[in-house]
Amino acid sequence: TIQDTQSARYAETKNSLQQQLEDLGQRIEADSLALQNLDNSPEAQAERNRLETQLNQNRQLYASLLQTFEQVRLAEAESISTVIQADPATIPERPISPKVLQNTLLAAIVGGMLAVGGIFLVEALDDTVKTPDDVTRVTGLPVLGVVAEHDTGKGDLITVSQPRSPVAEAFRSLRTNIQFASVDHPVQTLLVTSALPSEGKSTVAANLAVALAQSGKKVVLLEADLRRPSVHRYLKVPNRLGLSAMFVQTQVYLDGNLQGTRVPNLKVLTAGDLPPNPSELLGSERMYAIIRQVKEQADLLVLDTPPVMAVTDAVVLSPRVDGVLLVVKPGSTKLSALQTAIEQLQRVGAKVLGVVFNGVQLKGYRYRYYSSSYYYYGYHEYYGSEGKKKKKRRPRRVKEGAAPTSQQR
Repeated sequence: TIQDTQSARYAETKNSLQQQLEDLGQRIEADSLALQNLDNSPEAQAERNRLETQLNQNRQLYASLLQTFEQVRLAEAESISTVIQADPATIPERPISPKVLQNTLLAAIVGGMLAVGGIFLVEALDDTVKTPDDVTRVTGLPVLGVVAEHDTGKGDLITVSQPRSPVAEAFRSLRTNIQFASVDHPVQTLLVTSALPSEGKSTVAANLAVALAQSGKKVVLLEADLRRPSVHRYLKVPNRLGLSAMFVQTQVYLDGNLQGTRVPNLKVLTAGDLPPNPSELLGSERMYAIIRQVKEQADLLVLDTPPVMAVTDAVVLSPRVDGVLLVVKPGSTKLSALQTAIEQLQRVGAKVLGVVFNGVQLKGYRYRYYSSSYYYYGYHEYYGSEGKKKKKRRPRRVKEGAAPTSQQR
């Protein structure tokens, strides 16, 4: 082979150079010995000069041959491969790439890890209220009620249209919890608000007022949201006269302003025309006089006010009532906003009774742990969605020889 031929040539060249080096070494040694044996006589001077010249020439030639020998040895090391074949090469029976099964498994594992990591990242960055434990842990306030997400479809209050539904029962449970929230100082004036808009505080206030009236108490629902009033639409009463008109009266009187509703024991004082300065009106002495006079007409006064973080109306009015109820919508209300709203209310001396969860999706996993959810499931199982008690069906007897019906199969 070519490799064997090259090895033979390099070996031959190295042997020749090595032989020449040995010969020159012997000559150098002989010339050196001859120089040592010469004396210092004038007759020997010519011989000494000849031997020294010859010795220098041999030494130069020796150095040149030695350099050539090293170059040949390095060239041999670079050109001849030192790789040794361990096993003979074989043709593979299957392709080595791509590995479909392995790549699929790795993609599934990596994709699952990324998905789980993304879920944990979203949960970590989500600052909204998710469970009642979040409210208790951050604010220290109790959760007085949990109201499931519902839609009557016609704009009616569920406590009016479906009084025996699970959601209506949740408002009655909220009514009971509010009554026991302040036993030493019974609540006669209750302010309902929320931290942020669109959390259902007006719906909660109206349904709670209906539930309180259904217990036999005389209740007045005061629409103190002078910016975006909506209580009058829920109770289907006109909003021509109301709270704003009472601020321009020379004397405070309720005749013509306090309206009855289709719910027994429930009256409503609507907002009326929208004023340009709601905060100043709600914080005035005239507003305090209106509250005192309304309290004389009812056992309990419920006030619907704007959100705390949006405007200062609720904060201004909160020290004049016996208790404040905060409405929280899970997945929408931010913990930081809720905590700030509570701090603003407590800073002015308001008594925050607790929090009510509104619009809870019971199908979500987070709420299956709480007893309120178990109550909803049990209520549905026993009464059904409309609150009508279910009857157990007895199996029909089948005569001999008769084919069973589809219900008996």
